[in-house]
Amino acid sequence: MRDQQYQWGLGGGGLWLVPVLSGLVLIVFGILIFIVPKLLELIVAAVLIFAGCSLIGVGWHLRGRVTYRRMDEDKPGTDRLGDL
Repeated sequence: MRDQQYQWGLGGGGLWLVPVLSGLVLIVFGILIFIVPKLLELIVAAVLIFAGCSLIGVGWHLRGRVTYRRMDEDKPGTDRLGDL
């Protein structure tokens, strides 16, 4: 079985398939855009909408994570290293 995997180039775990399939998808999209130029407008609009929604989601997620702390909270004479 292992010899067959190496014979067909699958010995690396199939990681090589990701860039190859991505390249094929890009070529197909390029051909489709060349044939149907209106498709480019749709793809650009979809990418912009997706990017906008992603940024809103990241901002919403980080909204509750921003915290402020006073620098003078520690009392004089206390050793913070002792808290470890």
